[in-house]
Amino acid sequence: MLETFAIVSIVLAAAFLQGVTGFGFGLIALPLLGFFLDIRTSVPLMVLLAVIISFYLSFHLRKSINLQCTFTLLGASLVGIPLGVYALRQVPSQGLSVSVGVIMVAFTSYQFLVRPAPRAFGKRLTVLAGFCSGVLGGSLGVSGPPVIVYTALQPWTKDQAKATLAFFFALSNLVIIATQAASGMITGEVLHLYVLSLPALLSGIFLGTWAYERLSNHGYRRLALALVFLLGCMMLYRNI
Repeated sequence: MLETFAIVSIVLAAAFLQGVTGFGFGLIALPLLGFFLDIRTSVPLMVLLAVIISFYLSFHLRKSINLQCTFTLLGASLVGIPLGVYALRQVPSQGLSVSVGVIMVAFTSYQFLVRPAPRAFGKRLTVLAGFCSGVLGGSLGVSGPPVIVYTALQPWTKDQAKATLAFFFALSNLVIIATQAASGMITGEVLHLYVLSLPALLSGIFLGTWAYERLSNHGYRRLALALVFLLGCMMLYRNI
C-alpha cells in the first residue's frame, strides 16, 4: 500500500512539472520510480504516462506548434538514434554521461551568467539539435536536453516553445512505445500501475497547467534552462 502511494505521488509530481514546462516527466519519475520498481517496469510505465501529457499539451496549445521545426527535429533525431546506439557499444556509458553532463552544466551556466539575447535558428541548427537528441536518446536514453535548449533559446513565446516541445515528445514517445510493445515490455504489471496512476497524472496536468499560465515568457525560458542544468548535475553526480 505504501509503495503504491509513493508511486502515485511520484507520478503526480512529475506530471505537474511537465504540465508547467512541456517536458521533464522522466527527470523526476525515472530516478524516483527506480526505488520501487525494476527498470523494465518503470521505463515503459513512464513513457505510457508521459505520452498522455504530451498529447494533451499539444492539443491544448495546438495553434502554437511549429510543425516545420517539429518534423525536422524528429526526422534528424531518428537518424541520430542508430549512431547513439553504436556509440554506446564503443564508448563506456559512464564516460558519455560525464561528457554530456559537463556540456549541459557549462552551457546553461553560460546562459545564466552572460544572458545572450534569444535568436532565431536556421534549418542547419534545427537538424543539429534533433540529431544530437537522437544520439543522446540512443546512447543514454536522455534525448530531451538538445531540443529543450533549442526551443528555450528561440525568440518564441512560451506557448510556442512549450507546444513544439510537447508535440515533439508526443511523436517520439509513440515510436518508443511501439518498440517497447514489440519487445514485450508492456506487461500486465505495467498496465496495472498505469491505470492506478491515471488520477494522479490528470491532477498533475491540471495543477501544472494552472501554474504555467502564471509564468512570463522570460520566466518559462529560465525555468527550462534551470531544469537542463539540474539534469546535467544529476548525470555528473551519478557517474563521478
